[in-house]
Amino acid sequence: MLKIGQIALAGGMWNGMEVVPAEWVKRAMTALVAIDRGRSYGYHWYIGDVTVGAPPRALHWVGGIGWGGQRLFAFPALDLVVAMNCSNYRKSGVEQNRVNGVVLTEVVLPSFV
Repeated sequence: MLKIGQIALAGGMWNGMEVVPAEWVKRAMTALVAIDRGRSYGYHWYIGDVTVGAPPRALHWVGGIGWGGQRLFAFPALDLVVAMNCSNYRKSGVEQNRVNGVVLTEVVLPSFV
């Protein structure tokens, strides 16, 4: 199965074959527009950093953010992709981000840092 997060981490490659050009992946993962909460946006991907662990460690991520809590995060330093599927459609965007943030920083990422 083709996994977009893994392709991004592998520089556009999948099973030894180029799926998208490496230069395009590099540009897609580069911030073009600064937005809220320290996040940036570029080529349909959100880009930011999250702090996790003790002592605190900043981890760079690139990801897709959809309504209802649907998230896809790629953490290049960890060679890790995290997909989150929720059904928080009736919650505000702030609440959706809070729920996903807690699961990511307090449950998932501590297992990898």
